[in-house]
Formats: sequence, C-alpha cells, structure tokens
Amino acid sequence: MKLVSAYKTNTGLKRKRNEDYLWVDKRAGVYVVADGMGGHEAGDTASRLAAITVGETIANNLQAAVSVAEIKALMASAIETANQAVWAASGEAGQTRRMGATIIVAVAQLPSLYISHAGDTRAYLLRDNALSRLTKDDSWAAQLVDSGVITETEAEHHRNLHFVTKAVGQDSPVEPDFIQLTFKAKDYLLLCSDGLWNMVTDPQLLDIFKKTKGNLTLLVDSLIEAANAAGGKDNITVIVVEAI
Repeated sequence: MKLVSAYKTNTGLKRKRNEDYLWVDKRAGVYVVADGMGGHEAGDTASRLAAITVGETIANNLQAAVSVAEIKALMASAIETANQAVWAASGEAGQTRRMGATIIVAVAQLPSLYISHAGDTRAYLLRDNALSRLTKDDSWAAQLVDSGVITETEAEHHRNLHFVTKAVGQDSPVEPDFIQLTFKAKDYLLLCSDGLWNMVTDPQLLDIFKKTKGNLTLLVDSLIEAANAAGGKDNITVIVVEAI
C-alpha cells in the first residue's frame, strides 16, 4: 500500500488575497493546511509561517519519533512552536490586532494516520463510499452543540457562531487535538479550510468524491469549483490523500 495525493489553494471569488497556505512533504508523509484568521491583519503571513513551521518541524524530526506518544508529542510541539513564532512575528510587526491561523496537520506512517489540529480546518475520511468528519471544530458553534444549546444543523445555519476558540498565534499554549486511525487501501483523506466546508455540504462532498474517483486532480479541482459555484466567499484549500 502506498499514498498518492493532490492539493490546491484558491483565493475564491470574494477575497482580494489568499490567506490560506498549504505545505506538503510527500516523502515524509506530512500534509498541512493553515488558514489565516479572517479579519486579522497579515493573515497570509500567519498561515504561511504556521504551515511551514509545523511541516518542517515534524518532517525533520519524524524519524526519531517511534511510538504513538512520541508522534503525538512531536505534532503538539510543532504546533506550539508555530504558535509562539506567529505570536512573536505579530508583535514584531507592530500589529494593531494580533494575527493568527487555524491549522491542521496529518502524518501518514502506514497503516497509521495521525492528525492534529487547532481551529476549524477540518479532516474528513471517505471509506466504502461513506464520508465521515474526523475533527471537531474549535469554535463557539461546536461548544454550543456539545452543550445541547443548538443542534449541528442549526449551527451550520448560523455562520456568525463559527468564531474559532483555538488557533496558533495566541499568548497561551494551544493544546491541539490529536487523532489516530488506521488508513486502509482505497481510503481517502481530505484536509480543507473552512472556505470549502462552509460552502459545500457533506452530501455534496460525498457526491463529488463518487463522481471523480480515480482522478485526484479532477477531484481537487471539482471541490474548489463547487465552493466557488456556491459563492466562493472565502479562500479555499484542499489536500486529498488516497491509499492505493
């Protein structure tokens, strides 16, 4: 079993610049998506710094991480390093508002797949023609759903509630979430910024996967096209990894 991947980032139709950033090291099996905080100054700088810091830190130290605990610690350390780097860069630049970025990183060491994230960048798994979301958003909306105040469906219809509660570039430790799963042959992993999932529903995502199976480039292009067709209100970044 081996991995193949395709990825792309797109400005969308409404934003003047792309504040998303993706970083991939196929040889190391490291995949990163960062999304500069909407409304924050220099969000593009924050996402680029966050993604590169996390990706390079993990790729450069991954061989020394053998156990699951060591990989988890490495991923958390990389995100915290990025957190401090973005916080410092924001201060040095004299920002009137702190810049920041949400982030998600996946590390593939077949048959295991490890995911760590902070914010509302998401990971999905397609297995046996069923799509499931692997990550939980760090947002007000997610907290309200967990507490039973609103339903998942209601949260999806109240975009103003999707203010993130965790990101890199803050003055306190990030404490990212961590997921481990077994990646099987014919599985697909999707990493994306909210510019995709805010515009394209899960059933639509599944439909696009089914229609483009076997062609990852077409799949990635189709996902971005669907987000833009729905309004393209934000930057869109997509990484798809397939086990073959």
